Amino acid sequence: MSVLDVLRDAGAEFLTATSRQDVAAVVARAVARLADRPDGPAVFADLFPPTRTPPTAAVRRGALVLDRDTAERPDLSVALEVLASQVTFALERVRLTAEIIERHHDRLNTLVEQTSDVILIIDDDDRIRYASPSARVLLGTSALSGASLVDLVDSSERRQAGYLLRYARSIDPRAVAGGSRADWTLRADDGRTVRVEVSCRDLRTDESIRGVVVTLRDVTNQRRLEHELTRRLFRDALTGLPNRLFFDERVSEAIAADLDVTGVLLIDLDNFRAINEALGRETGDAVLQAVAKRLGDAAEDCLIARVGGNEFAVLAANVAGVEIVDELAARLTDAFASPILDSADMLSCTASIGVATTMNAGTAEELLRHADLALDSAKAAGRGNWRRYDPATSTAVGYRLELRTALRQALQDDALLVEYQPIIALGTGHTAGFEALVRWRHPTRGVLSPGEFIDIAEESGLITPIGDWVLATAIRDALEWPRTASNTYPYISINVSVQQFRSSGFVDTVLRLLTETRLPPARLVLEITESLLLRDDDKVWNDLKRLRQWGIRMAIDDFGTGYSALGYLRQVPLDIVKLDRIFISTMATSTRQRELVRGIVQLTRTLGLTVVAEGIETERQRDISMAIGCGYGQGFLFARPMSHEDAVAWTRRANAE
Repeated sequence: MSVLDVLRDAGAEFLTATSRQDVAAVVARAVARLADRPDGPAVFADLFPPTRTPPTAAVRRGALVLDRDTAERPDLSVALEVLASQVTFALERVRLTAEIIERHHDRLNTLVEQTSDVILIIDDDDRIRYASPSARVLLGTSALSGASLVDLVDSSERRQAGYLLRYARSIDPRAVAGGSRADWTLRADDGRTVRVEVSCRDLRTDESIRGVVVTLRDVTNQRRLEHELTRRLFRDALTGLPNRLFFDERVSEAIAADLDVTGVLLIDLDNFRAINEALGRETGDAVLQAVAKRLGDAAEDCLIARVGGNEFAVLAANVAGVEIVDELAARLTDAFASPILDSADMLSCTASIGVATTMNAGTAEELLRHADLALDSAKAAGRGNWRRYDPATSTAVGYRLELRTALRQALQDDALLVEYQPIIALGTGHTAGFEALVRWRHPTRGVLSPGEFIDIAEESGLITPIGDWVLATAIRDALEWPRTASNTYPYISINVSVQQFRSSGFVDTVLRLLTETRLPPARLVLEITESLLLRDDDKVWNDLKRLRQWGIRMAIDDFGTGYSALGYLRQVPLDIVKLDRIFISTMATSTRQRELVRGIVQLTRTLGLTVVAEGIETERQRDISMAIGCGYGQGFLFARPMSHEDAVAWTRRANAE
């Protein structure tokens, strides 16, 4: 049963309440259903002032008195606010109805003048015999004697209004109590549209009344508030799409209907985090809004929801077969083929999609779980893919989930290690420095390279603590390296993720480690990626300048693979550019590529930057790198990554040679 169903049921029961105790009983039943604590502490819910003794730790919430556990639950705050509003109006209705019944006809005008509600007495032909003075405020006139009440109702609701009045005259008291209330839209004499709550009571046998008493209460603002609260409860504020709560309820309804095939598609934006970090939240929000519209265009007949920060969901209910769901998945994948924002940058954003259908699931929970597993499978296959849940492939998805859990434990158990790859001066062959590369010593799968777990570290938020550990380990190891053949100590080059660099206190951590270890700042190089520099962020630029003022050198890693723009090299406080291995691997076979790289190298050298060629695996690649002006190189031609002990031995051996 959903929150909305509970509130609707409570509203219907309030309409039948004839006393304060009746209203309190409805509140107690509604809150017990909302709290849903069959095995927990007892739920207490009453009116304020209470009709029974509350517990010591009771809390007041508007017209309600609740036990503290229920009152402080954040997931119930909106629902309790709506319920309290319903209670206020129900109590007022009970009070007013009681006074109408108890007082004689000669005191009716005095009574109704004290309230803003409109009191009407209706004859058997539905014409108004009496209208209280307050009708002037609500309807623009109180001169309503002889007018048809039904004619005052909006034309779209007149049939239901006539039925309600006939229903109120029913000889079955139970029918009168349960069905003689509703909401109507009235057209005021001055043209305004007013939403009123209507209560009808058959007092034709009362000699002082001799008609049907109709009470009209202006609930225009209340209904607007309730609509807004419902929207907040079930809608995503940024995109206007339904949220996860609404989506999950509709999935449950589709499963319960037990018609044809129902499919769920979970959509995760692959590179949204990088976009958000590089270009800022405003651009990220624009991307989410654009994605919402694009999904709506591609899946017009389906329910689309935003169910997480960068995750959307599509419900394809009652379709002819699984192939229809598969076609939808392919269509949604294609929808991300073109740039997501039509800006000067032509910003692109791919998506991974997990698909599940009722062919393999019997409950809503199972269907959603299968879709989540399929999404993990799609992510593992690479960006821009979709996968349908297949029990045979769930093992691979489980492997990724297991790695995510095990990685956190590995950090606690010191199962990570750092290896070092030499960076060579191409002109002399001497070792200039080492790059620190993290590895994971997995208990059953052996030593894992960064490519096997870094993505998981970024997804799980572990990339920053892992990066901090690598930083501290590498700085301490570097202290033990001997002088090189050129009579200098090798520097240590350490990769820093965007998350780690932006984390609070990163610069202070680096400076503290240098102070504690007494490693000269000139021996430390921090490698960052181009995505860190895209956003016009004063903090990032100030941190870069502060690090360089200490003598720490900054390098751009994998230059050429991201949002490469040679122009920004003129403004960024950098010292080293590391050319991505894709440039080096193609120079030997492509003259055009070689000339392109030569131009990049010449520009960087003109700016006073040092160039390191990554991924040198052959002597020809080394020779070409030297010929175009690269001063340093790194790759398997010189050495594979090695342990700290081997790095010490490597340096000593190189000195002896």
